[in-house]
Amino acid sequence: MNLPTEGGLPAQGGGVPDPRIVRNSAGLSKPITMAHIARAAGVSQGAISSLLNDRDYGIRVSEKTRERVFKVCREMNYVPNDLRAVVRMYPEVGDTSLLVSTKVPGGLANPFVARVAGAVIAASPQRNITVSFYDEAREYTADDDSLPPPLKNGTSSKFISLGTASASLCRIAQRRGCPVIILGHETQFPGTTSIVPDYLAAARLAFGHFIKSGHKHVAIVGGPFGNPEPRLAELNSAIGHATVELSLNIAAQNIFQGDLSFAAGVAAFDSLLAHTPSPTAVFALSEAAACGLAARIHAKGLASKLVVLALADHAGEIPSCIPVTTVVLPVDEMASAAAQEADRQIRAGIRAEAQKIILGVKMREQQPGK
Repeated sequence: MNLPTEGGLPAQGGGVPDPRIVRNSAGLSKPITMAHIARAAGVSQGAISSLLNDRDYGIRVSEKTRERVFKVCREMNYVPNDLRAVVRMYPEVGDTSLLVSTKVPGGLANPFVARVAGAVIAASPQRNITVSFYDEAREYTADDDSLPPPLKNGTSSKFISLGTASASLCRIAQRRGCPVIILGHETQFPGTTSIVPDYLAAARLAFGHFIKSGHKHVAIVGGPFGNPEPRLAELNSAIGHATVELSLNIAAQNIFQGDLSFAAGVAAFDSLLAHTPSPTAVFALSEAAACGLAARIHAKGLASKLVVLALADHAGEIPSCIPVTTVVLPVDEMASAAAQEADRQIRAGIRAEAQKIILGVKMREQQPGK
């Protein structure tokens, strides 16, 4: 965390006056106190204490009052001794925090989470982030000991969430004037911003590619049945809309549901090829499942008879034994956009209504022998 260096950081050494010093009528200097701030802002000392300590103390402080008090503090170059109060007053110096649901398998070891974390670090002005985990089912309160550390300690001022968004965590963060960006799915929580790939365009690209190549029997390797993960729910909805738009009928027997792992791709091959007529093209909703499918296709010598297309979170080649065309969801761009949007909202303010930013997708075609 970098403390403010202009108009907010007390000078150190060299005989330079401390900006937290005011002079009384006799010309004698004395430190700025909450009483000085209260008089300048036209509020009670209790309200000042409530804001600086993030406690209500039975005193309700409106958003306009909060903005006025912090504006006065900044104009007076006041820097509190408590780091949490510094972040509340100067949110631009606070850390960026990545909040990851405990339901995301693998945590930081999950390739999607790791890719998001790397992209956020690269896009953050301070080149660092904090990562913590939250329980989607828990109703958090501001004084909850189980709050994710960046919220509990008050050292972060920008939050990016992965997993089903927590309404209580969003409320706590926004009460402190902190932006909350939701990655991968849309939420309607007031004040939040959702950054999502164009799932419908992704489905159109995949199925349009199959139709153009003459495939009529198409299969899907999707996630677990009834999985509440919102990213998968939005993708499944987009797939449904795309098949209707393109008049593509996918038989129920050609929809395989699993955990989208390599092993799930292997199992999908055995299940799908047992039906008649068997599919000639498969859309796998993860890179790992596509690689499992490709391994079995290669082992059975069916590379010329069964085409695999994968949904991937990067534009590079996937480690498959046969060429696999991918529809690329722009995860790096999503994470970068989240970091930039959080910084923008710190400067410009958080809108009251929910917002959604949709990022485009693209296809990376692979030809046999490439």
